[in-house]
Amino acid sequence: MEQEKRGERESIEKFDIKLKSKPKDGVILQLHHTVRDANGECRRIRFSTGMFDDSNDKLACADNAGNIFILDFSELKFWKLTGVGACTSLQFVPNRQDTLIVATAKKYEMNFLDTETGHVSLTLTGHTAPVRHISFSNNLKTINLLTASPVEAILWELRNYTKYFTLNTYLGAQIQQIMFSPAGDYLVACFQNDTVQIWKHESMKSVKQIIPSELKHMKSIAFTMNGRAMAMAGLAPTLILFSMDTWKALKSIDMSKYNISGAHQIAFIPQLFDGGANKILAILSSDCVLYLLDLEALTIIHIIHPESSGIRRFVVSPTGKYFLCILQLGEVNIYNCSFVMDSVQNCQNCVVETMRRELPGTSTHKSASQEHTNSKSQIEQKMRICMDSARLRRILMQYGEYPDKFRSIIWRSLLDTPRNKSAYAALIEKGIHPAYKDIEKQFTIHSAVTLKNLKRLLSCLAHWCPLFGVMKFLPGFVFPFVKVLQKDPLLLFESVSSVLCNYCQLWFEYAPFPPISVLAIVENILAEHDQPLLNHFCEVGITSQTYALKILETAFSEVLTCSEWLILWDHILSNEPAFILMAVVSYNMVQRNALKRLKSHEQLENFFHMQNPIDKKTFLKKAYVLLNETPDDIHPRRFFKPFVSLEKGGCYQQFTGYPKATICLKLAKKDRKKCLKADKYTLKELTAKSQEKEINERMKTEAPSEHRSVQSDDESVQDCCIEKPKKTKKKSHDHFQSKGDFNSKETKEELIESIIYPATIHLERNRSGELRAIKKDKELCKHTRSKTKKKTSENKNETLEKEVEKLIRTYTNSDVSDT
Repeated sequence: MEQEKRGERESIEKFDIKLKSKPKDGVILQLHHTVRDANGECRRIRFSTGMFDDSNDKLACADNAGNIFILDFSELKFWKLTGVGACTSLQFVPNRQDTLIVATAKKYEMNFLDTETGHVSLTLTGHTAPVRHISFSNNLKTINLLTASPVEAILWELRNYTKYFTLNTYLGAQIQQIMFSPAGDYLVACFQNDTVQIWKHESMKSVKQIIPSELKHMKSIAFTMNGRAMAMAGLAPTLILFSMDTWKALKSIDMSKYNISGAHQIAFIPQLFDGGANKILAILSSDCVLYLLDLEALTIIHIIHPESSGIRRFVVSPTGKYFLCILQLGEVNIYNCSFVMDSVQNCQNCVVETMRRELPGTSTHKSASQEHTNSKSQIEQKMRICMDSARLRRILMQYGEYPDKFRSIIWRSLLDTPRNKSAYAALIEKGIHPAYKDIEKQFTIHSAVTLKNLKRLLSCLAHWCPLFGVMKFLPGFVFPFVKVLQKDPLLLFESVSSVLCNYCQLWFEYAPFPPISVLAIVENILAEHDQPLLNHFCEVGITSQTYALKILETAFSEVLTCSEWLILWDHILSNEPAFILMAVVSYNMVQRNALKRLKSHEQLENFFHMQNPIDKKTFLKKAYVLLNETPDDIHPRRFFKPFVSLEKGGCYQQFTGYPKATICLKLAKKDRKKCLKADKYTLKELTAKSQEKEINERMKTEAPSEHRSVQSDDESVQDCCIEKPKKTKKKSHDHFQSKGDFNSKETKEELIESIIYPATIHLERNRSGELRAIKKDKELCKHTRSKTKKKTSENKNETLEKEVEKLIRTYTNSDVSDT
């Protein structure tokens, strides 16, 4: 039976789900489990609990029949795990993909369940009552697991899965709710005797006990994401906000003003750009209605009351993107928070518009324009406050990424781009750079708009600095930025320019050769934190040019998916320039197991040119650990300059991050077409061709027309070299004497001297009209140049030196142009 069940679980069938695109009430999905009995009657099974994972990609919901439904929002799939048994609580394991903790109702066990196969990998036992609360500490030093029933709470050490601490209660003071604070520093419990106890996590010593006199029958507590404030509520119509910094009550709110007689459950709903100081509190009232209370304005902004039945319980996702409501009839409604807030805003606008129409003697057009001006100024003021770099980093650390809707604005704020429209227009007017005129032949880009934007960006970079016209990796480096920011070409250029100036420091120090300094820094960091992995690379025979440079030259776009790339660059642009090198080392360390299985150079080369599965949270966490724990003597910040934004004005600052004498500057000014033509011949062929040309010119000017038989064509020279007459010395000398070809001895000696080095071949027609080769004899050379030896040798050396220098320069330029 066990084998049959395992076989069934391994072949789990997945089904498609379809989310509502723009629901009016914010409900994107409704869940209900209906089965048909043997007699044909339909019976609905109620859902009992649900839980989101940290990344909001998955949701687990359990019903009373012992089935667990897994919903994957990224893949839009769902599947069912059967045979698990009735459960009382669920929790996803952080930093471990597809692992869910299920608290069973019978034996009070905690099973570690694989959500893909349904297999149980670990079971923890020790409770004497059903487990109602499961949470993990977010402390970087120690990550512990907390499980609690009404009568006891147990802390588990995750390294060896042993009990670390046990808290027992007595009758009348049983646990209502217990959890870690968001930072993991404190353990907070709410008891039935209306007390709140706070312990220090590391030492488990009691640091505070709260007994609110005006709050009776306490039921629930909730923390803001930054952990600085705690809310407490119960069946009495009172809500208390408590400061965790000063250990004092901030305010007490009378909920009866909002027709809320009491609260069964409360939870904060995180919002974008609130810095973790969440201001919206969800309150599940005693009459099973969910209220959304704005704690700043002290107003109810929305009420959720499904028509079918009341709400029994609700769960908010860790980032506030979704929340679900479990109805009393057993159904589950899943809400998108942004859709709910949009509906709230629309309702408010409708109310304002209705009031305007009802008020007599008012101009709707005028009031609308005034409201637009006021709202625009308010939005701009809020944006200036929210776009502070320190505030943005706090948001990033809490949410893990920036919202897609505001990513371009946030990147612009982080890079502090100057928006130099006139300077950018001057670069655009120069047109397409010759180096990127045929860029479509190198890359397959299906979108004509993307190709146009890529050409324009590369051309502007090449016009701004000639170096960027010859760096072959540049198109692949900037292409992902084009895909993200192509709607704003000015922002695209200034963002890429800022990245090249700051995050690509020392990359072009030895251009066009690899950045030796950068690669050495990466290798030193890897050796410091993971020497066995570096030893594996050395054994296989790959260097940092493979495991580091390949990643850097593509800006991580080849090894990460689109969403992973965006999240990584959110963190890179929010940190110092050294973070990008830490990300390279982190990627290698996270992929250690996969890399050690590869034993050949070719396999490792291919590994860094493809997307490989990676836990993005572990990847980013490791990068921050490397950034903070790398010794100062090998830390990149020792060699990097601090971030400097582009200057605002009529022109962009000059890029100086490369040697001035580099061959790249010469190549950028050189016409590449001429270089390619010159590259058809070798140096030896070019030398011979130049000498033959010189002989041909002299013979045309000094020899009579009947003896102008010298040919400069390479093919003729080869044909003439085949024939080598044995006796040519006397005949050739007499021939030139008898014909009277020269006016003086100096002219004769100069011509003979110029053609004997190194190709000493002269062509002459015999009486039959055929061409034959005449080889100059060495004795004749000695006899004819005895008087003018010094003079002619000096002239010969100068001529040859100039000619060879010219040829070498041409050949070198043509050869380097293709490297």
